[in-house]
Amino acid sequence: MKTVRIVLSCIGGLLVIAVILFVVLNLGMGEIRKLVISSVDLTRVADGVYNGKYHKGRWTYDVRVTVKGRKIVGIENTNRKMEMFKDLNAKAAAEIIRKQSPQIDIVSGATITTRAFEKAVENALDSAAKK
Repeated sequence: MKTVRIVLSCIGGLLVIAVILFVVLNLGMGEIRKLVISSVDLTRVADGVYNGKYHKGRWTYDVRVTVKGRKIVGIENTNRKMEMFKDLNAKAAAEIIRKQSPQIDIVSGATITTRAFEKAVENALDSAAKK
């Protein structure tokens, strides 16, 4: 009987840890999913390199956006924490450069990651347009 109680206590403890982990890992997802990504008027963005960021929950993007000839020519994720999404970030960056806008279709299977990346790029370009 004592063994059964110990086993049940361990299972209960593991369930509590699993629930806490689930909540922590998903903090901010709803807000990111609802993000509105705005278009940026590139005619108002001078040539240069601009930094942008977007941080919510475990999605922490810092990007460097390069503009040349009023066109986005490069986007680099500068936050090592998001390196695990390197391939997804590269696809999103290529699509943003192709469309010349942070408003892109979501990279398949990566809605939240793509939205956070787009927002960081939008923030970089938006701050550049206001200078």
